[in-house]
Amino acid sequence: MLRSVIHFEEVSLVGTEQDLHEELVSLYRRTGEAIGYWPSYFLRSVRAEGGLTVAKSLLAPGRESTGFDRLVEARRADLSVEAIAISDRYSHLFTPAELHEAEQRLSGLPKSAFPKTLSSPPATIGEVVDGKKFEEGAVKRVPVNQYERNPKARAACIRQHGVGCAVCGFDFEERYGEIGEGFIHVHHKRPLGRLKSTYRLDPKNDLVPVCPNCHAMLHRRDPPFDVEQLRARLSSGQRDDQREA
Repeated sequence: MLRSVIHFEEVSLVGTEQDLHEELVSLYRRTGEAIGYWPSYFLRSVRAEGGLTVAKSLLAPGRESTGFDRLVEARRADLSVEAIAISDRYSHLFTPAELHEAEQRLSGLPKSAFPKTLSSPPATIGEVVDGKKFEEGAVKRVPVNQYERNPKARAACIRQHGVGCAVCGFDFEERYGEIGEGFIHVHHKRPLGRLKSTYRLDPKNDLVPVCPNCHAMLHRRDPPFDVEQLRARLSSGQRDDQREA
């Protein structure tokens, strides 16, 4: 158990100043490979002054990097210092003013400035099951309420509790290697949809890390199961024949 706790503390979504430095050093290669632009001056500055110092200087009003426009034109604004600064992993290293500046620059960009993570699906996709074909994939517009999450609260939860599932103990990095590093869902013990308003969240007591499977099971009823309830069911092998809503 002690080994697991130590492992959780070492594996965190929250990046250090050194992590940011290495991230910005790697931008030279990633930008060059992605769009053919090799920001040599940027690389020299990062190595000489440190990644955090350079990033903070670029986030001063009117000081965006000369490569920012090139990244936008190449639809790779995700590689910008601005995008890195506001990410969950590094936002805690910057001041509110610096984060505001980064958000302002990015929010003014068109969607075309960012890469498409998924190609547009065809109107229908045929899927054959037992010789029968079913049509799916047609576009349907569904209005939903979306409740704002605070990425800093998520990061604080992981710093406090680690990245192991609080129900089953599953650790994605242990199972999948480096691609699973830092991956975990964060469950709100008090569902945001029931609060109907903002509230002051305590990451230690209001949030808990859970794997996607256990997260789905927590929400198999309304109101959700408590983490302790689901953990007890899992430990005892209990099965509920009653179909949950």
